[in-house]
Amino acid sequence: MRAQNLACATLLVFSFCSAVPAIGNLRGTWVFADLGWTVPFGGLNAASPVTGLGVVSIDYAGKMTGSGTTISGTGLPGTPIPAGEVIDFDFEGSVQITPDCTGIWKYSIKLKGTPAPLPGQYIERIVYSPQKDTILSMSVQSPLSKPLWIGVSERLGNVPAALAWPDATASK
Repeated sequence: MRAQNLACATLLVFSFCSAVPAIGNLRGTWVFADLGWTVPFGGLNAASPVTGLGVVSIDYAGKMTGSGTTISGTGLPGTPIPAGEVIDFDFEGSVQITPDCTGIWKYSIKLKGTPAPLPGQYIERIVYSPQKDTILSMSVQSPLSKPLWIGVSERLGNVPAALAWPDATASK
């Protein structure tokens, strides 16, 4: 009986997710917060804390664009950016999601004030909760480090919007 109840509950959860139109339900504007650790390539290979906060817009085709800020306990490898520096960035990429509400997002970032995106691509695994209208994420690839961060995204609105992250250094 217990196994039968567990099987029914599992089917019920999957039916909630499979009833969700894949990318269409993610369409909109989201706020995200990331927290974790990173192990920079080419450095001392010591884990360092990293945080991030930003906004992302997702359209019906699964294209994502946005802006954010991150701070790391170590500098960015291959750049003159020191540890603890506030780093503003723009990003763009894509979202893929399956009927069971799991998926990935892939994106590249461009640091504010630089002419081109950083080389390489970030990849995060995601799980969408239609009941809570929340996306949970976990980093699995970073071009600059071994990523060890998790994130939570909450919907700000159902319509994709052009996003502009204010310059944090403008008031200095």
